[in-house]
Amino acid sequence: MEYDYIIVGSGAGGSVLAERLSASSSASVLVIEAGGHDRHPMHRVPKGFFFTMHSARYAKRFTAGPFGPDNATDAWWRGRVVGGSTTINGLVWNRGWADDFDRLVEDGSPGWGWDTFLDAYRQLESFQLGGSELHGAAGPVSVEITSPTEPVSEAFMDSAAAIGARRVLDINGSDHVRTGYTQFSTRRGTRVTAAGAFLRPALSRPHVSLLTRAEVGRILFDGTRAVGVLVRHHGGEVREIRARREVLVCGGSLDSPLLLERSGIGRAEVLSAAGVKLVAESPNVGEKLNEHRGLRFMYKLRPGGASGFNTLVNSPLKRMTQGARYLVRRDGIIAQGSATCLVYFKADESSDRPDTIGFFNPISMKGSTMHNHKLAVDDEPGLMLAAYPLRPTSRGHIHITGPDPEDAPVIQPDFLGTEEDRRVIGKVGPRVRELFGSGPIADLVTEERIPGPDVRTEADFEQVGHYAGASGYHPLGTCAMGPGADDVVDERLRVRGVEGLRVVDASVFPHQPSGNTSAPTQALAWRAASLILADA
Repeated sequence: MEYDYIIVGSGAGGSVLAERLSASSSASVLVIEAGGHDRHPMHRVPKGFFFTMHSARYAKRFTAGPFGPDNATDAWWRGRVVGGSTTINGLVWNRGWADDFDRLVEDGSPGWGWDTFLDAYRQLESFQLGGSELHGAAGPVSVEITSPTEPVSEAFMDSAAAIGARRVLDINGSDHVRTGYTQFSTRRGTRVTAAGAFLRPALSRPHVSLLTRAEVGRILFDGTRAVGVLVRHHGGEVREIRARREVLVCGGSLDSPLLLERSGIGRAEVLSAAGVKLVAESPNVGEKLNEHRGLRFMYKLRPGGASGFNTLVNSPLKRMTQGARYLVRRDGIIAQGSATCLVYFKADESSDRPDTIGFFNPISMKGSTMHNHKLAVDDEPGLMLAAYPLRPTSRGHIHITGPDPEDAPVIQPDFLGTEEDRRVIGKVGPRVRELFGSGPIADLVTEERIPGPDVRTEADFEQVGHYAGASGYHPLGTCAMGPGADDVVDERLRVRGVEGLRVVDASVFPHQPSGNTSAPTQALAWRAASLILADA
């Protein structure tokens, strides 16, 4: 088997590359996905992530830690299905802003500034409110705004004025302290995945192929040139597949560095300990791991007032009713992603731009998080907010422990490892309480269930962040781009020290783009395809 391009991974990066490379050339393309197909109807349903995000059938579980003073551990799930994490995520379409991308250029990676990303966004999007200087109207990714309006969310957004947040219609329209209904990658109430928007159109062309349930064990080299991959089907068959031009790694921030290390690219001591022969020394492979660590808040709603979503889904019969409504009308709670509305605010009032994002839902759970397969909502009405510092400075690592994909990696996120991160998360808590203690939302809530009244000081909130904090599912930095000889990829996303190999996924971002990573990664891949075609 031989192709011009081999793309490892069918998620946000891989699907975009498959479409762009095949639409603009006759080069043969093979996309390899470790998971299975995304045909199950649940993948079309926005709220389906309740049931798929933590399913071993559609996702891979990584264990991070131990970290912090209590040696806590964290479960990180990444999509292992056609479409990758875009098939199981919360659908939030957050794009970041100019400073996040212009910083890449300032740090020595030309061509990756805000103008580049904005141009890609405008070509990617079909925005519900139409085209403008900031949005596209005819792209493959449909972007819709939460609807209809909801009373508890309205009260929350009105109360956000207490922390300086102005109500806006377009939450992606500025970098101000602001609040507004969330934008989702949905089309008429159904999920839009990277596979649906890009990979399926590409597969209609005769020179594009997809191989599923196939794990890439390592990249094959002729000297220091990547010439193919070694693939193991889930049935056990092992085969070599050759690439005439390039191997394009799009496995995401956790799997991509592990694949590079299994293939001999990384720190010599890490590879030696894992029994892997060194092909190219690259000391930052798996290093610079960066992930959000935030706080969860859950409140009870006052009886007799606005009741939010709990009363709509707190029994099997009610869930069936909502399901029937969704099947007929494609609206309601099931047609929405993971957060009804967002708030960008300054936990530290001296910050020059928003430093924290809050994901709000007029729903509360019996557990501490909404990510559970039983959709176990509280019997009584409630609400929840997950608040994450946007630009954490702590850096961890992920590394292999052996030469095979089955060998569990070691992941050390080093959450709150810097004084800056501890300081900011300590300030998040008081600011959130300031919001809930003001305006119309204060009249709706009663008891704070999580973290609870025993958590009072900034030091208390810092401690909660260590042992019971919320992770953002937005890891990056493990194959970071930069101008230095020790940066994993250069400004054209080529892996240093070898030829014919690039990484095109969130792992190349050296710092957080102020929010979720799905939209920025799709924009990154859109631009990367142009570079690959130009180099060809």
